[in-house]
Amino acid sequence: MTAEQVGNPGGERVLPGFRTSEPDLESGYTWAVRRALRWVRHGDGIVPSYWAGLTDRPMFYSRDVAHQALGAHLLGLDRENLAMLRHFAASATEARRFYPLWAFHFDGRPAEIDYHSDDDFVRETPAPFELVEKCLESHRWTGDDRYLTEPVLTEFYRAVVTDFVRLHDVLGTGVAGEMGTGDIFAGSPTYNEGSRAPGLQVAGDGIASQWAAMAAVRDGLPGTALAEHAAAEADRLKRHFEAAWWSEEHRRYVTGMARGGPVTAFAYEPSWFPAVKGLAEPGPRADAHLDFVSRGLESAPPPNIEAFTYLPEAFLRYGRDAEALRWIRHLIASRAAYPEVSFTLVAHLLTGLTGLHVAADGALTTRSHLTGGWVEATGVPVRDLRVSVRHDGDRSSTLRVAGPRPLRWIAEVGGRRVEQVVLPGTEARATA
Repeated sequence: MTAEQVGNPGGERVLPGFRTSEPDLESGYTWAVRRALRWVRHGDGIVPSYWAGLTDRPMFYSRDVAHQALGAHLLGLDRENLAMLRHFAASATEARRFYPLWAFHFDGRPAEIDYHSDDDFVRETPAPFELVEKCLESHRWTGDDRYLTEPVLTEFYRAVVTDFVRLHDVLGTGVAGEMGTGDIFAGSPTYNEGSRAPGLQVAGDGIASQWAAMAAVRDGLPGTALAEHAAAEADRLKRHFEAAWWSEEHRRYVTGMARGGPVTAFAYEPSWFPAVKGLAEPGPRADAHLDFVSRGLESAPPPNIEAFTYLPEAFLRYGRDAEALRWIRHLIASRAAYPEVSFTLVAHLLTGLTGLHVAADGALTTRSHLTGGWVEATGVPVRDLRVSVRHDGDRSSTLRVAGPRPLRWIAEVGGRRVEQVVLPGTEARATA
């Protein structure tokens, strides 16, 4: 799919293009873009938003918005992202122990199905941390300083990385969690709402999301006291994870901690989130853990398509490109209506396979994850620029920049790291 203008509820917008030597991936991108834009919601009395949840629930959910936000940015839905993230941040009150509400109707009302009172509403520990992380990730991609200056957002960051952790430190280890009742209306430490994570009080997806939020605040708010606190916490959590969450006997990271001790069973999100977020240090342990995740997926595949949307990120981050591509193709073949599928596919294809990553200082990193063919993403929005990248296997990469300023480009190609400044209106190349 080449860059094109598409009509949608938010008006006409220019979309990034995606081309590749793999026809099924290209057609999958075209489907994902058109499907995702059908979920956009605008109108009188409506929060600028997009559908983020089950297709029979006209609402936007915190977990889904967090995971759909990057794909939404790539599709030009920055106004919607900010409006929804702001809405969740404002709902994280002291009376709710700084949990954001789980879901809202498109007009901004709390979703009654998930909220009964301030003491009785669905809450899962990873969500507030993911929302903090995604707010600051949105700033990296857009350069919109409202993510750094709006009091409703900055107070949310402060409350989550300080008060929320203190209030929910159930085991006294500085890792937020819940009491292990299994009742999501009383609070769950994990996104896994099934029976594979019984009695968990802290969970792998919880500690991974907490670490990612700390790292995002550390990098996104430099020079502030909150960033200094978050930096220390990020270091502490990583040390704690390597020291207390690794099972030498089972050769994997544990799923979480319950009253009876560590839980080592495969449990979907708690098992793969340490890889999704990058908490697991690259090396033999991470490799062994991802082997465990791969075996678990074969023996007990998730019952819901939403769970599969995380897998490409987990495997791409650690260079397991063939496995990531397998799950991207699984999502494409599903043609699932669930909004998270189309939004995340846009991100997996445009930024996942190309390795497009925006650092806190605005530098752009690329790396091909389709080493057996070629892949090209064009017109990708990066702050006030549009960038286009092409990878020919792992032999060469080309970057073009359109916009008002130069861009620092760090190309990882053929095992080399090539850094250069690309001037607007020009093309640069890096070779192995």
